[in-house]
Amino acid sequence: GAITKRMTAIEEMDGMDVLCSDKTGTLTLNKLTVDKNLIEVFAKGIDKDTVVLMAARASRTKNRDSIDAAIVGILADPKEARADIQEVHFLPFNPIDKRTALTYIDGQ
Repeated sequence: GAITKRMTAIEEMDGMDVLCSDKTGTLTLNKLTVDKNLIEVFAKGIDKDTVVLMAARASRTKNRDSIDAAIVGILADPKEARADIQEVHFLPFNPIDKRTALTYIDGQ
């Protein structure tokens, strides 16, 4: 069974290959978490810390979105998400493309 707020969510799950969920923490604590130890990186020259930083940079830090907060929350310092970068363009999550994108200028 499934509980949804939108019936289209069930249809969107049809194309899903992987669903990551911490049923215990999400349902009982109402808080999402990300465990960096479970992140797998398959691209050469990229490590987990880089993946986490890129995900945090593409997250909105001010809107209180629970997924964005969980991603930014695994950084040692949440300010790292926007440190030394200038945002040029932000593309919010699109359920059709299933991605978020950020174009930025790196100050380093």
